[in-house]
Amino acid sequence: MAAIQPGRYRHFKGGEYEVLTTARHSETGEELVIYRALDEQGTVWARPASMWNERVERDGVAIKRFVPLGGMELSLREERPPDYRTVENLTREAFWNVYKPGCDEHLALHLLRDHPDFLPALSIVAEKDGRIVGHIAYSRARIVTDKGEVRSAICFGPISVLPECHGQGIGSRLIWYTLAMAKLQGHRAVVILGEPEYYRRFGFRPASEWGIAMKNGVSIAQLMAIELAPGALAGLRGGRFRETEVFAVDERELEAFDRNFPPKVKERTATQIF
Repeated sequence: MAAIQPGRYRHFKGGEYEVLTTARHSETGEELVIYRALDEQGTVWARPASMWNERVERDGVAIKRFVPLGGMELSLREERPPDYRTVENLTREAFWNVYKPGCDEHLALHLLRDHPDFLPALSIVAEKDGRIVGHIAYSRARIVTDKGEVRSAICFGPISVLPECHGQGIGSRLIWYTLAMAKLQGHRAVVILGEPEYYRRFGFRPASEWGIAMKNGVSIAQLMAIELAPGALAGLRGGRFRETEVFAVDERELEAFDRNFPPKVKERTATQIF
């Protein structure tokens, strides 16, 4: 069977799709293709690889069910230890002067890798022409209700794209890919802090719809969530989102860590991340 590569494909009926990855059925071992529709809904599907590669008859002619279109030269893979400093510098470049003078996301990422909440299988880099141009990291989180119930979730961040590569859809590729992988790995829900208009395209909704607020009980529009399994966030009225404590960075530690990188000027700006 021909290998199915990630990238863009056209269905014989005209629709366009992006292959995110391939997987194996947990019981039968059958190879599956995980792909999403390239439309406003962006629905993610799974299809047996045998069906993906087969030919179908149309107007008396046997044609491929899916035809590769190319145009997605990015490759996505798990981050490896030799990538760490490159990714930390990328993260620093992506966040520098975005939310405050300088940034602390590169140190948070550095500390996260040694924390039990880190999810290395969802730490993914995007490469273009052999160069790392984007990265996303995931960690375990919790939702704690007023009654003391604890519900597991995961969150992503930092997600970084080199400033010179903004507008190329790299951040979107990383998010679509890792959401599909997180579901395959058995995670049930993702909760994030982010720009609502941007994250709605991936299926995120206000966390308040499930009764989830910040740790202090305040509900904000930037707190968003998505269920990877139906009902994963049901019955959480009074729930409070608690991310890993590693994101509370010490300023003195940050100052010392920053000396390992090229000097940059701290100033206030209003830069878009993606």
